[in-house]
Amino acid sequence: MTAKVVSFGCLNSQLAKDQTKVVMDRLQEANPRPACRLQVLPSPITDEQREGEPFLATSAAEVEYLETQLLAGDYRLAVIRALDLVLPLREGICFAAVPQRDTPFDAFLTRQNAIIDDMPEGSVIGVMNLRSRTQMSVLWPNLEFKLLRGGMQAALETLLRRCELDGLVAPAAVAEHLGLQGIVAEIFNPELILPSGGQGIMAVLSREDDTEVRELLAPLHCSATQREMEAEHAFLQRFASDLELPVGVLAKITGQRMAITGAVGSSNTAAAALQRKEGSSDQAAALGMALAESILQSDEALIGLLEAEFPEGLPMEEEDAVEVEADPDVALLKEFPELDEERD
Repeated sequence: MTAKVVSFGCLNSQLAKDQTKVVMDRLQEANPRPACRLQVLPSPITDEQREGEPFLATSAAEVEYLETQLLAGDYRLAVIRALDLVLPLREGICFAAVPQRDTPFDAFLTRQNAIIDDMPEGSVIGVMNLRSRTQMSVLWPNLEFKLLRGGMQAALETLLRRCELDGLVAPAAVAEHLGLQGIVAEIFNPELILPSGGQGIMAVLSREDDTEVRELLAPLHCSATQREMEAEHAFLQRFASDLELPVGVLAKITGQRMAITGAVGSSNTAAAALQRKEGSSDQAAALGMALAESILQSDEALIGLLEAEFPEGLPMEEEDAVEVEADPDVALLKEFPELDEERD
């Protein structure tokens, strides 16, 4: 028997509610018979805890909370941006659907309605992650790029209410879901700014035993988008996914083939060790992993990763400094010993 009500759980933030409503509207269009109900939950973390975390709509602690309530049966579905997913998924939870990908690129938001090339020297531009700051600082050294924490809502308040920023770089899909197209001055081509893995993708989670709700969401599922997400996540996980690193990646499926491009940013280049691989879309995760392995063979990539890990410079003893002067790779491999095996 078809469900009469499909309940969605989400947190009480504008972006979390808007992204959930996007999926609810798509479900109603595909199957108008079941009614959709939105259950809004208060965040389990304090504002102080949120301030230091890098995420868009839902922090890691909040994702885990939503999963706990989902498993408890408080609701049947939860919508999480791929950028915020905590992987692997908790036991008992699965992907009910991965809807077709929205625009995966970065957008430039500003009150002045000026593209980034026309911003005055010294303008302060907010960015949501280290990847954006690293890439853009190289391309626009005349601007100041400020790393923001605490989610998209905090970033928008800094830009629009407190006017502490001259511009903001954020996912184009997020700007669209929030109805901010009026302040989007430009969208960056991925050949210029490589986006974060999973950008523009929303995942709908359900309990593994709830086959009925997955059947309802089947019309929303896009297998190509899920494979792109799998490839990009596999790429990121090879770079220690629990760390924030200046790593960009974008997968694109055409027919039965996938092309995936990845790079590591550094202080010298926006996309160090930029590489691209192509293969069968059925081998999405393997393709993403292979690209990461290939990039990790590059000294440029290792330097970019070390700069992210030690922004104030490598901590080293006196004898280490002598070794580095003779061979710069020595310090790199000391900090990332697992990479020595890859280079062999």
